[in-house]
Amino acid sequence: MPRADIFVTTKVWYTDLAPSALQRSAEASLKRLGLDQVDLLLIHWPNPDIPLEGSIAALCDAKRHGLARHVGVSNFPVALLDRAVSLATEPLVANQCEYHPHLDQTKLLAACRRHGLAFLSYAPIGKGAVLEDAAVRDVAARHGRTPAQVVLRWHVQQDGVAAIPKSANPQRIAENLDVFGFTLSEEDMRAVSGLAQPDGRMVAPGWSPSWDR
Repeated sequence: MPRADIFVTTKVWYTDLAPSALQRSAEASLKRLGLDQVDLLLIHWPNPDIPLEGSIAALCDAKRHGLARHVGVSNFPVALLDRAVSLATEPLVANQCEYHPHLDQTKLLAACRRHGLAFLSYAPIGKGAVLEDAAVRDVAARHGRTPAQVVLRWHVQQDGVAAIPKSANPQRIAENLDVFGFTLSEEDMRAVSGLAQPDGRMVAPGWSPSWDR
């Protein structure tokens, strides 16, 4: 495939956010990928022990030096996202965070839209848990689609949201891509959104930031 047809994203681990370490990490990723440039370079997790000012400056330098076409962050709650945007000298284009119907991300979605960032949903089908919900299965039956297709359509039908499902199964990958030939009604969208739970977060390692409530 032509390089222009592939969008490549890589991330810098939270222990490598000091300016010199961030640059080394980005360069090492490019070497492993066999590329001169990635399309998107993200800070994987914030790290309270490393000043954000230096990390964001190094991230922007990586873009200016041609290591990445675009830069952004991942797992940044609202307050940290606001700070990152205010510090950045290059546009931050995305915040990649956990998002699925069991996890309400209303506040963070609003912040991303306010700053003009894309919201990239990881774990978009909630590690498969949401596919068993009766509401999702009912919508899927009405549309003649799989529950996973319904949930992914729920993501991309929201303003500024993109979903990044993971699969090694060729048939499932094809199904995951086939979500643009139907539309969920407002009632469908509300039914899926109504599945949010107070304890819906599934990814919370020990170095997690203070999440938005």
